[in-house]
Amino acid sequence: MTSPATIPLFAASGPPEPVPLGRHGKRRWLVDRPLEPVEVECTGFTTGGRAVGKAPDGRTVFVEYALPGERVIAEITADHPTYLEACAITVLRSSPERVEPPCEYFGRCGGCQLQHASYPEQLRLKTEVVAEQLRRIGRFSADEVAGLVKPMIGMDDPWGYRNHLRFTVRRDGDVGYMLRGTHRFLRVDYCEIAHPRVNEVLRRVQGNTIVAHQLAIRIGENTGEAMIQPKIDWRPGHRAAHVESGQKTYHESLNGIPYQISGPAFFQVNTRQAERLVAIAVAHVLDAAPHVVVDAYAGVGTFAGQLADKVHHVVTIEESAAAGVDAEANLAQFENVTRITGKVEALLPGMTPEPDVVIIDPPRAGLFPIVIEAILASAARRVVYVSCDPSTLARDLRLFVDGGFVVREVQPVDMFPQTQHIECVVALDRVAPRA
Repeated sequence: MTSPATIPLFAASGPPEPVPLGRHGKRRWLVDRPLEPVEVECTGFTTGGRAVGKAPDGRTVFVEYALPGERVIAEITADHPTYLEACAITVLRSSPERVEPPCEYFGRCGGCQLQHASYPEQLRLKTEVVAEQLRRIGRFSADEVAGLVKPMIGMDDPWGYRNHLRFTVRRDGDVGYMLRGTHRFLRVDYCEIAHPRVNEVLRRVQGNTIVAHQLAIRIGENTGEAMIQPKIDWRPGHRAAHVESGQKTYHESLNGIPYQISGPAFFQVNTRQAERLVAIAVAHVLDAAPHVVVDAYAGVGTFAGQLADKVHHVVTIEESAAAGVDAEANLAQFENVTRITGKVEALLPGMTPEPDVVIIDPPRAGLFPIVIEAILASAARRVVYVSCDPSTLARDLRLFVDGGFVVREVQPVDMFPQTQHIECVVALDRVAPRA
């Protein structure tokens, strides 16, 4: 066994603070009566970027900042009747995949959870999380999962990718994030996962007493355009070079297709990986040779813009008015696109014309049962499901399979290196005739 080694990221500031009391009172602060630290042998990995082990009393422990195969001293942050949540503070035996986090703020800002793991290990662990959720929540057998889940597609360079960041601005001009798990401010001078142009704007505005509470920076990696909101008002005596700000929209392109994006609208924050994810999803759609495609949760028209010149008819459904304005501009050139504004759960049931293929890219909460029921009752032969949460994905896939579909492939794509977040593209085909 190697000699104990304090995790470097906690050396200056101490471990992250406990999680506050939940809405239903199921977790509690342990500040007033801290529990004794526990020694944990980490044997697995799960959602939230946490290692898993057993406490001396037999309860499962979910340990942040630890890796499978490690023995750690962990400080308990939340005590539940059947399990514990904890944060590793000392490594007694380290994994060969542990690396030195390059970011001085790692463990304090909370934006990244996995900088202490080598990038190949991050990809392996995230792929295993997808498989574990399909087994545990989706009730797929181990053999089924082994045949379905492909290795996660990673990045050539997993740093400097994030093209959209939102910062807090203090009255003294300091710009940064909130300390993990608190409402206290953390000045940040450089973000390791931010696009270089985001960091350049941050460098220019840092400490220059701009008149704002928050600052959102969005960069078009393929177009060079930027949108910085709100419009920056500088207090007298500021030192920064001029930063153009207050833009209402900016443009980005994916696989050669241009998009307008406005401030309130969602767009993928990792352009390089978004191009890969979109290409995979579009290939699954076209492989079914569809006549009518429904693009549910269509946003600014990301998938519709890629498909419109390749299929007979595309119908988009999106409830966001801001995204709808962008989609109108992005899809105006296509006469075969019908745009519908409203909630998917209200508009998809009974829709005509009936789709051959439905592509769905829902929020983290996944699909309402009525949406799945509507697809099951439709003529759709294929579903392409783009998911940002393996847990809700596994739940929804079970409902599709029970309703007569079969899962053909689950392809994880690493849209958020260094973090816990996982994106997947799934292809499903109908194998049973609709009722």
